[in-house]
Amino acid sequence: MDLHKILQSPPSKRRRLSEPDTQGGFQPCPATSSSAYQNGINTLQTKNLELEYQAEWKEAIHDIESMCCYGTVSIDRSDSVTSINGRCDHSGTLTSEFSVELETHERFTGADHPAMRGIIEPQHGPLIHGLLSETSLRLCVTCTTETESMPRRLKSAASQVPCTLSITVYGPMDLLDEIGDWFQSRNVYLQDPIASHFDVPYCNPHRLSSIDLGSCSRLVDVVSESSRLLHFQDVPERPDILDLITGQDDLDETEPPETIRTGLHRHQKQALTFMLGRELGWNLYNDVPDLWEVYDNSTDRVFINRINDSHQREPPQSFSGGLVADPMGLGKTLTMIALVATDLNDPKLGRGSLNAGEDDRPTVNATLIIVPQPLLSTWEQQISEHVLPGAMRSCRHHGKDRIGHIQDIAGMNIVLTTYHTLSADWSNNNDARRIMFSVRWRRIILDEAHLIRNMKTRMARALCNLEATSRWAVTGTPIQNHLSDLSGLLKFIRAYPYDDTKTFGADFTSLWKAHDDRKAVHRLRYLASCLILRRSKTAIKLPARHDVKCQVEFSKDERKLYDDVRHQAIRKIEDALVNDMEVARSGLFVNFLQQIESMRLVCDLGLHYHTRHDAQKPQKITDWAAVAQDTFNLQREISTLACSQCSVILNTSAYAPEDGQPQENPCYSRCLKYACAECSSKLRQAGQRMVCGHTPRCPIASVSLDESAAESSQNHGVQLSSRSLIIPIPAKVKALISDLKRLRPGTKSIVFSSWRLTLDVVEAGLNEAGICNLRFDGRVSHAQRQPILDKFRTNAHANVLLITLQCGAVGLTLTEASRAYLMEPHWNPTVEEQALARIHRIGQTQEVTTVRFYIRDSFEEKIIAAQDAKKNLANILFSGHDGLVVDDSHSALYKLRELI
Repeated sequence: MDLHKILQSPPSKRRRLSEPDTQGGFQPCPATSSSAYQNGINTLQTKNLELEYQAEWKEAIHDIESMCCYGTVSIDRSDSVTSINGRCDHSGTLTSEFSVELETHERFTGADHPAMRGIIEPQHGPLIHGLLSETSLRLCVTCTTETESMPRRLKSAASQVPCTLSITVYGPMDLLDEIGDWFQSRNVYLQDPIASHFDVPYCNPHRLSSIDLGSCSRLVDVVSESSRLLHFQDVPERPDILDLITGQDDLDETEPPETIRTGLHRHQKQALTFMLGRELGWNLYNDVPDLWEVYDNSTDRVFINRINDSHQREPPQSFSGGLVADPMGLGKTLTMIALVATDLNDPKLGRGSLNAGEDDRPTVNATLIIVPQPLLSTWEQQISEHVLPGAMRSCRHHGKDRIGHIQDIAGMNIVLTTYHTLSADWSNNNDARRIMFSVRWRRIILDEAHLIRNMKTRMARALCNLEATSRWAVTGTPIQNHLSDLSGLLKFIRAYPYDDTKTFGADFTSLWKAHDDRKAVHRLRYLASCLILRRSKTAIKLPARHDVKCQVEFSKDERKLYDDVRHQAIRKIEDALVNDMEVARSGLFVNFLQQIESMRLVCDLGLHYHTRHDAQKPQKITDWAAVAQDTFNLQREISTLACSQCSVILNTSAYAPEDGQPQENPCYSRCLKYACAECSSKLRQAGQRMVCGHTPRCPIASVSLDESAAESSQNHGVQLSSRSLIIPIPAKVKALISDLKRLRPGTKSIVFSSWRLTLDVVEAGLNEAGICNLRFDGRVSHAQRQPILDKFRTNAHANVLLITLQCGAVGLTLTEASRAYLMEPHWNPTVEEQALARIHRIGQTQEVTTVRFYIRDSFEEKIIAAQDAKKNLANILFSGHDGLVVDDSHSALYKLRELI
C-alpha cells in the first residue's frame, strides 16, 4: 500500500488527527495519566494494532515526495525539551548511541541488533501510542545509554542500563497544523533534528510563524548546521574550600518580628537564631562551643583559646557579631533586615535616642549598612518590600544625600551608605564629613564584605575605624583567592585574637603552607562553627540547575583568521627568544597580552574581528596611552594586581564612582607595573612619577577602573558598521541563535559577555534572526537600568537580555530567566558564578540551564583548564610583577609558547 492509499484509508483503519480517538491516537487533548491509560486499553489488541500500522508504513516508505520532517522529541535535561526515558539491554558491542525500532508503546529493539531489547517508562506510553497509531508518520528513533554512571564490572557484561530515546517524526505536509496542535496540547515542543534520515523539507510547526512550506529548508542543511555548532557536555561541579566549613544545619528556628511581612525560610530563621546568639558576646560558660572558654580552679581563673589551646588570665576582648557566608542566592539581605527589625522589640533601644557612649562618642540605635553603590537601590527596595509600611525608618548617606548632623540619625533604624562614600569621608579633614565616624552604631553590616579583605587599602582602614556594638560581615565569597582573605574580615568584626593578621597566619595559613592539611581543616571547621554561618545551597529547595558547556566549531575562514593571529603570537615569542630581548622593558609582554586578547576576540567575533598583521611589521608599543587600558583590562582579569608602591591588592569589584565627585585613577606602566589610585594621587601631589624599576623609566598612562572601561577591548580592531546587519554571522552567535530557537516559546534567557563588542555582534545577529532582545551594560545609566529590567520581566516578546559580566555579577535578581549563556570563558570562575547566581536563587520557580560556549581547539580551552589550575598563565606572565624579581631568563617565554 502506498502513502496516498494510507492517507485515504477508511477511519476504521486510520483515524484523522481531528477525530476522537479512544485508543490514544492524535487527538488535541491533554495526555491521560499512565494508570488511566493502562486501565482503558486492552494491551494485546493495542500491540497488534501498532504492529499492523508499522507494517503498512514499511510498505509505503518508498514514496516520500509529499513528506517532510516535523522535528524531534529530543533528549535534553532542561525544562524546555521532553525526554523519553527507559531501560535497555547493554553489552560491550553496543555504542552509547544507536538506532532502535519501536515495537509497541512500551518496548523497542535494536535496529541493527534485534537481540537487544528495551522498555519505555509507562508515563510516555500515551505519547508513543499516539505516534504509532498514526500510520502516515515515520518514526526514526535513537537510543542513548547512560553508561558513564555504571560500575566498571557491569559494562562488559549483559546488563540493563538507563537510556533516553530521541524520536524524529516524518509525515505528510498536509498534517502540519494537526501535528503541531497535538504535540502542543501535550506540552511537547518539537526540536531541531540532529540527524537526517531522508532528504525532505524540514517544516517544524512550532517554528513557522506562518505556514509557508516554500520557505522550509532541506533537512540535510539544517542537520549539517546544527551538528556543526552544538555539542553539549556536562560541566562538573568545582570543589570549593568553603565546602569544608559548611554547617549549622541543626540550629533552632527563631520567628522574625511581626514587622517583617515576608515569610522566612527555615535556613533564614536558623540564621536569625545564630546572629541573635552571636550578638550576646562570647559564650564562656555555656555548653555550646565557642572560641573562648573560661576555666576556674581553686586558686585561679584562665581563659582558653579552643583553636590553639593557648590560655591567658585576662578576659578576651569583648566581641559581638560574626560572618554570614551563605552562598549567593539564599536571601541574606532579607535575613539581615529581619535582624535589624528585632531591635524594635527591645525596650532598651527606643527610637530617637542619642546616648553617651565610650570615648566620648554618642551611641545611636541605628544600624549602618554599607554596600557597593549599585546595591543602594536594591536594599531600599528590599526594605520596602519586606517591612510593614511605617515600621522602620531608613535614609541614605551618599552623594548629595549625605547626613549633615548627628541629630539627623536620631529616629532612624537604618542608614544606608557605600564603601567609597565612607572612604572619601574618612580621608576628608572636614569634621562635617566625618559624622559616620563620630558615633557608636548599634550595628554595622557590610554587604559584599569581601571587598575589604585586604586591610592595606584606604577603604578597609576607613571601615575598621567605625565603632559599633555589633559588627557583621556578609558575603557569599569570603575566600576568593587565598585563605588569608578571611583574616581581613575577622579583623573588621574584631574577633580576638584573629583580628590580628599575624596571629591568623600563625594558627591557620602556616599549616596550609606546611602541608598539615588535616590540622588546618580541623581548626578552620571549629572557627567556622563559632563565628561563621555557612550553609550549602541544598539548605533551600531550589529548582534544579544543569550546567553544560557547548563546543563550537569555527567556519573555515574563521579558523584561518584565528590560526594567523595565533602564529603571529608565536613568531613574536620566537623573535624575542632569538634576539635575546629584555622582556619586561621591551613591551613584549604587552604584545603577548594583546595577541591573547586577539585570539579570544576572534573566538567571539569571527570575521568581524579585523587584523592587518600580514601587512604590518613587528613593532614596539610607542603610543602607550592608546593601548594601556586594554592591556590593563586583560592583566587584571588574568591575575591579581598589587600596587608597586604600597603592595595593596587591586579590588576592581569595589569600584563605583561617586555621583558628581572627581575620581583618582591608577597609573599603569608599559612593563605592567601598577600604582593604585591613592598612591598615584600622592605621587601627583608631590610632583613625582611612579617608580617601575627600570632606567630610563617605562612609559606610564592613567587607566580607569569603572565598569564601562572594563567592558571595552581593542575597539580599533573590529569593523562592525551596524548592529542590525551582520554577515557572516560568527560561529558562536549562530550556535546561540540555534539554541534560542530550540526553546519553548516564552522562555526568558540571559546572555553574558565580558565585552560590549561581543554583545554588539550578538545583538546584530539576534535582530537579523528576528529575536527581540534588550541591552544592559556599563554605558546604560543607572536611571535607565531598572526600566530595562522591568521590561525584561513583563514584556512577553522581550525574552533575551544581553548583559556584561561587570554589570551582572552584583546586585541583580534575574529569576524571570531560566536559561543563561556565557559567550566566552572568564579567567576567574568566581565571576562566572556570581553572574549565574543572579538567576538561580530564591524566587526561581523553574529549572535553570546554563550554557558556556567555547571554540574547539582554541585558546579558550586553555582558559577553561586554567580555571581549575588557578591561572597557570598568570604564573607564567606575571611572576615578576608582584614585587618579585622579573624573570628574564626566557623560561617564561618558552612556557608561554607551549601554552599558545
